[in-house]
Amino acid sequence: MNINRLVTNSAAGLVALTLAACTTLGASSAQTPASTVTGTSQGSQISSTAATSTSTGTTGSATTTGFGSLDTHWDEDDLVWDPAEEQSVALAAGASEEDSADVTVDEDVVTITAGGVYRLTGTLSDGQVVVTAPDDETVTLILDGVDITSTAGPALAVVSADEVTLVLAEGTDTTLPDGVGYEVADDATPVAALASASDLTLTGSGSLTVTGRTNDGISSSDGLVLTPGTGRVSVKAVDDGVRGKDYVDLLGGTLTITAGGDGVKADNTTDADRGWVLVGGADVTVDAGDDGVKGEQGLQVSSGAVTVTSSVEGMESAAILISGGTVAVTASDDGLNATAVEGIQGGAESDDGSLLRVSGGTVTVVAGTDGLDVNGSAELLGGTITITSAANGMESPVDVNGELTLDGTQMTANGTAITSADPLAVHRGGPRGEMAPSPRR
Repeated sequence: MNINRLVTNSAAGLVALTLAACTTLGASSAQTPASTVTGTSQGSQISSTAATSTSTGTTGSATTTGFGSLDTHWDEDDLVWDPAEEQSVALAAGASEEDSADVTVDEDVVTITAGGVYRLTGTLSDGQVVVTAPDDETVTLILDGVDITSTAGPALAVVSADEVTLVLAEGTDTTLPDGVGYEVADDATPVAALASASDLTLTGSGSLTVTGRTNDGISSSDGLVLTPGTGRVSVKAVDDGVRGKDYVDLLGGTLTITAGGDGVKADNTTDADRGWVLVGGADVTVDAGDDGVKGEQGLQVSSGAVTVTSSVEGMESAAILISGGTVAVTASDDGLNATAVEGIQGGAESDDGSLLRVSGGTVTVVAGTDGLDVNGSAELLGGTITITSAANGMESPVDVNGELTLDGTQMTANGTAITSADPLAVHRGGPRGEMAPSPRR
């Protein structure tokens, strides 16, 4: 990777994230590559337009294991409490009841004003649950089969707290549909059915159904975590399905998303160690109107499964790392697209510093244009990749602007086994995966 380019061009500090999480993912990345391409030639199904600059040698210099090593708000202590601490909140249209001085009821708006553990039951057919705890206090909400429907805003809104944990009670179903066409006053929370201005954790073996009828389904202005052991979470949204601005850490659960926009998204581009998505044990299925899974600065699958049944681009990030698990994407444009952080682009033939690394797992791509479109470098070091891509002569199974390494990955592209990256055809990929004019022959 061209770290100097990143240092120079990325006000977001992507270089720090890259050094922390995009270097060594295992012993395979330290091997001497059998086939490393740094120039251009013609003749194969795999294409590469090599950058004139070269790597500064940082790949393989760290011993981290990906985005899972980065700090998040969640730890296992968040899942432990004394049942005697639970405070009861019974939801009912026009008749909600509570046994806590830290809960207020104003018609059908129930507000939790302090940290603590609260067990919610019942139904609000046109109301809201709102959290306005102090910024240094944590709130645990046990959703014990509640149904909260709002016609004027988010169904559950976290306006303030240090962090909030939602526990899906075992054997229960919770539903959270929001209103249509509303705005959130003073941008107190995102516009979403489950909206949080604070760090948000989902846990518990029950099920949750979220319907975002104005904008997003689940959205946090900070981080979002699904813990190991989380049950079934189903999200439908007019725009993005699941968004954590800082990060989305999917460690468990079965997550099913139907979204008009992006399926899963982390879009912080200003903090060096934020803006990433990690699938580390969850089973994720996405039907998206735009990108399936998108982490502006980083995206990793280390275990679990990602299935994108429909999308424009299946997975997109400045750094895509696949070290385990199963990935299957269907895209009308590119299957996996590694491209620089929004607003930081190279020329049509240049290496923009982005990275795709596959060191394990199973990847299956069905793409309308390029199977793997990398505006930076691609390191294919392990696992298996099967690509079905466009057959119109203009796109390629693999399109790389920078250095391409194929050493250890078993690859099949459009029915042909690919064993070497040495013979190359050139189909230059522009920034954001756009096609540039063909090179001179």
